[in-house]
Amino acid sequence: MTPNDADLIARVLAGDAERFGILVDRYQNEFATYAAHVTGSEDDAADVIQDSFVRAYQSLRRCREPENFKGWLFRIVSNQCKTHVARHASRRAEPLESLASAAAPDDPERDAVTGDLRQRVQQALSRLPEDQREALILKYVQDLGVSEIAAMLTVSISALKMRLLRGRQALLRELEGVFE
Repeated sequence: MTPNDADLIARVLAGDAERFGILVDRYQNEFATYAAHVTGSEDDAADVIQDSFVRAYQSLRRCREPENFKGWLFRIVSNQCKTHVARHASRRAEPLESLASAAAPDDPERDAVTGDLRQRVQQALSRLPEDQREALILKYVQDLGVSEIAAMLTVSISALKMRLLRGRQALLRELEGVFE
């Protein structure tokens, strides 16, 4: 049976540093997908995730709720993403073409339309308020449940639902005319 996060953290803090690797394996892919959507690049996301796990390991004693390690780690990843985006604001983010399923290789017109649409959606997402973008990515890209997202973001479920509603509305406004 795989130990829960709180048990793993207790073992790491007791000197069994190798157990931190289980936490890395548990959350690395999920948060890498989130980071790629925020940063606009899988390579940048890999850097953000690596930095985030280093920070988490170094600060593990400050994790006040080990049973909600995922939420605590998400806040580190989210902050690292924000820092990365701010530092690289002058560099134009490329669309996340490699994260979406590719169109049929024998249909170049479809590839072009799909790539253009993906780029427009990514740009529209990047213009949303941070809290709305974060909620939308966790819900619709990461496919997490409302209660799990609320715990990760440390907000009430009703507050999260309002963020999602406002985020969807703002995204629709940003994409107005794209689908005509």
